[in-house]
Amino acid sequence: MNFMYLMFREKGIMPSSTFQMKKGERIIATAFLREEIEERKKAAEEIEKAYN
Repeated sequence: MNFMYLMFREKGIMPSSTFQMKKGERIIATAFLREEIEERKKAAEEIEKAYN
């Protein structure tokens, strides 16, 4: 997915702000965002398993 879209959808950060980030900042923010999304998916799977 598009990094700017994910930052807006997940964190409420406007695309203009993410566009102005330096390359290193984008790499770090992307890594943290992907990690958070993976954690959310795992938590959702655990909840689903608990109810099934």
